[in-house]
Amino acid sequence: MNLIRLAAAFIIAATALVAGQVPVTQDPHHRVTFENAQLRILDVNVPPGAMSLEHRHDFDIATVSMNSGTETRVQPSGQAWTTRQPRPLGDVAVTEYTGKPGSHRVENIGRAPYQLFAIENLRKNGWSTAKPATGLGTRLATESRAFRLYDVHLPRETSQTSHTHAVPTIVVLVNGIVMSDGPDAQAKQHAPAPVGLKQLTQPGQWLLIPAGDTHHMVRLNTGDARVVEIEVR
Repeated sequence: MNLIRLAAAFIIAATALVAGQVPVTQDPHHRVTFENAQLRILDVNVPPGAMSLEHRHDFDIATVSMNSGTETRVQPSGQAWTTRQPRPLGDVAVTEYTGKPGSHRVENIGRAPYQLFAIENLRKNGWSTAKPATGLGTRLATESRAFRLYDVHLPRETSQTSHTHAVPTIVVLVNGIVMSDGPDAQAKQHAPAPVGLKQLTQPGQWLLIPAGDTHHMVRLNTGDARVVEIEVR
């Protein structure tokens, strides 16, 4: 009888825990800006003093810090709070959740907004093993089973570069002004995602490079320009 009561108590506790969580897409601080069958883009913005809901991640996710950072603390489900240091502008990270979902809540305890550009790879298995892309001013920053992230710098002495990605790739502007020139043939297929000849002028603006397309990127202003390219494998 005691074993039955213990099992029942465990089930009730587990049910209450799950009920307190929401999918990441239902947390108001994680706004979905684009989604197709392959990927989902989230705009993460937690103002100073604010806290997210306890939300669940079900897919591998890549994030890019979109400001100079702020101090935050995170509480994984059922665990204690842990303080995290600010992430510098353009800092990239990948967390693997596919097959091992996790939930947490985030509190901004700093003075600036907690701002991330985030991408979920909606593939559950069979991630691409194609070779990395190469190009002038391009550095492979990090990679995982679901993503490759490249840091692309266009300083005064490097005004342009070209890449061909074997898989769908998101280009997000970190600073400066750039023009990305790529085939427009697939623009209608991928709408409303920006595809083809596009100018990026504000940090956080992004465009989609379809698999196999070559894009030519040019720095337009006199200062340095920087983008992060995220291959969704």
